[in-house]
Amino acid sequence: MDTTAVETTAPDFGVFGQLADYGPLGLAVLALGYVAWIFIKRHLDESARLKEELKEKKTTTRRKTKK
Repeated sequence: MDTTAVETTAPDFGVFGQLADYGPLGLAVLALGYVAWIFIKRHLDESARLKEELKEKKTTTRRKTKK
């Protein structure tokens, strides 16, 4: 039996596997990306909330002026 024909492959994690190859620098980039995503998500949620409040405010002022 030829043992060189046996191939062991590690699971492929895509971009995360490549970042892990860079060691601490890769982990730092991954952490910065995560923090950036948190801030972007927070900004989008706040923007949606402000739009909803503005829409609600316009609706209530129209009701008051029509009476």
